[in-house]
Amino acid sequence: MLPAAKFTVLSNNRLEKDLRPARCARRSRPLSLGVRQPIRLMKRVTFALIVGFLASGTVSAAGQDLIAVAKGVPVASLDSNLPAVPLERWLGYLSPPAAIKWEVNDCGEGGDGRQAPTCVEAILDLGGDTTAHASISLLDVEGKRVTPGVWDLSIGAGYSFTGFKTLHQWAEQMRKHVR
Repeated sequence: MLPAAKFTVLSNNRLEKDLRPARCARRSRPLSLGVRQPIRLMKRVTFALIVGFLASGTVSAAGQDLIAVAKGVPVASLDSNLPAVPLERWLGYLSPPAAIKWEVNDCGEGGDGRQAPTCVEAILDLGGDTTAHASISLLDVEGKRVTPGVWDLSIGAGYSFTGFKTLHQWAEQMRKHVR
């Protein structure tokens, strides 16, 4: 049985019907059960996104040191056909410095659980969906410093990547893509 409609007496002695939905005396399940589940899920997803965002934006002090070392490597030590200028400055000639993102990674080798060397990768945004990647190896699989060397050079457009053997070849191809 539904409860009777409620009326409120107004100041001018008129009755006004309360249009709020009437509540049932018995409920088969609490109303909040259906609302709590999506809210819990939303909180978990938000937390995961925040943690992921913070983790991706922070680089450890050791990582910052490795990036500084890579930025200062003379390009001539990586490719004898190029000038003896620091890598960061040389990349700045090829692409605006603001378009270069630096990261420390496992040189693309550690995804299957194996030990891997450590690289610093410069990722250059060339516009659209095109990026250029230069990975410089700095640590061996045991974490010991090694002479910096080119590990991988590539230019990717969408899901298609082209590899290069020398910085000179990579730079020539990259100049064709720069906006």
